[in-house]
Amino acid sequence: MTDRFDRSIRFFGREGQEKLAACRAAVVGVGGLGTHVVQQLAHLGVGALVLIDSEDLDTTNLNRYVGTRHDDRIPGTPKVDIGERTVAGIDPTIRIRKVRDSLVSIDAYDGLIGSDCIFGCLDSEGARLVLNELCSAYARPYIDLASDILPGNPPSYGGRACTNWDGEGCLVCWGVLDIAEAQRELEDPEARKNRQAIYGVDRADLEEAGPSVVSVNGVVASLGVTEFMLGVTESARLRGCSGTAGTWAAGCRRRATSPRPVVTTARVSVVGGLQRTSRGTFEPA
Repeated sequence: MTDRFDRSIRFFGREGQEKLAACRAAVVGVGGLGTHVVQQLAHLGVGALVLIDSEDLDTTNLNRYVGTRHDDRIPGTPKVDIGERTVAGIDPTIRIRKVRDSLVSIDAYDGLIGSDCIFGCLDSEGARLVLNELCSAYARPYIDLASDILPGNPPSYGGRACTNWDGEGCLVCWGVLDIAEAQRELEDPEARKNRQAIYGVDRADLEEAGPSVVSVNGVVASLGVTEFMLGVTESARLRGCSGTAGTWAAGCRRRATSPRPVVTTARVSVVGGLQRTSRGTFEPA
């Protein structure tokens, strides 16, 4: 093993690095979150990646997708190709399997079932539900990532990483998946048409894209990749949801009673000498 991983090995040991090299990770959704995840997994030295995304790059993606270029064809550049190109630029020995198809395709299922760990980087509750059920059924460690920005005065922003490593948890149980929305998204076309006729649902409103920026996505992706790293190297195995949240105020997020910036989180655990306090802050354990 080359000196390239020397600083990582100082953290979790040579055996941990070898476990990463032997790992095959799948990333479902190679977008604002997924491109960050793919880049970080390549830097960690994961041996193989399965990239699943059916879409092409869009002009509105260029503000936050890691690995995009000014001369990428739009339309005409598959998102999985962006991920593959990013990985090749970091380590061309990493094996890549691209699935330019829907999550609910035979090729995608085959790639997921053959993976050791799965990242969900999705903006669809229906797809999240499908992936949650598949990972539970096949006992695959699953890390679900989500970020959001809510306009307001001041705006609020944040995200979460939910980790189900041992098959005993799920997004529904943790209360982070909207079942009603998932059901709407998974309806067949005829049922969707009937519901729209009855309730007057405007599809344009349901599908309107919200704000998204590269920095918030990067923080959330890093949370997920760190939990993956700890789990694979057996430095720690986590289950549940961790996250980050805040608001913009005078250029910095600050607790009302404290002069220093803080990061709020949503779970209590002790990892690497830091304690995640419930709805609290990162403090020394």
